[in-house]
Amino acid sequence: MSQHDSLRERTEQHKPKNSKSKIDDKEVYQAMELVKQYLKSKKDFQSYFENDWDLEFSAEIEIKYMIDFIKRKRIRSEFCYDCIDRKIIPDGGVLYLVNKKKNEKSPLVIAEIKRQGTNKERLQEGKAKQATGNAIERLGKNLTGIKAMMNYEKITPFICFGWGCDFAVDSPETLTVRSKIIVMNEFYNLNQIYVFKRDGNSDVNYFSPVSMFFREERWTIPEMFEKMKEIAEASIRYYLY
Repeated sequence: MSQHDSLRERTEQHKPKNSKSKIDDKEVYQAMELVKQYLKSKKDFQSYFENDWDLEFSAEIEIKYMIDFIKRKRIRSEFCYDCIDRKIIPDGGVLYLVNKKKNEKSPLVIAEIKRQGTNKERLQEGKAKQATGNAIERLGKNLTGIKAMMNYEKITPFICFGWGCDFAVDSPETLTVRSKIIVMNEFYNLNQIYVFKRDGNSDVNYFSPVSMFFREERWTIPEMFEKMKEIAEASIRYYLY
């Protein structure tokens, strides 16, 4: 097979994944909108929203914002500005708490959704298995930047929903994929909510586990909302109180 034909075949293989990913993105956006509505309706926060605070959703996070967020603590002074005009685009976007008086915004929940694995469908169709995909590698890039941005805060309000046959728990192949996620999450448990940093004090660096939910079955909007809501509410209490 020529290089051109091989490239075309790989492109065709990813078309159904891309169309399904667009559906995933739409649904996690809907879950994020429900989180926004929930926070706005909660009595504990209504007095804040009536005065100097508001909520803002964005589909992207600018690198300039991330660096400026780190600078707020006035601890770090050395930065590389080569990518200052670029941005990261989490699948589910980011919900910010906005301080209108100070013109500052802080992340309440950042969401990703990753679908990986077509081998189950391929075997049913009588096709050969493919190597596991690279959705996790793409996730790692964004998460590295987010953890750096939140380094001087006590929270890391990030969540990822992963689904697909690559995230099953019944074979050495899928364990290889899950091991990448476990390493990425600093050897903390999967399928558990983490908001606050763990296992450190003023003399020892904290670890920054995040909420990584992975399984074979697709995530529903209500399921994603419930978990994102918990992270967002913990985050808003952290900033306001």
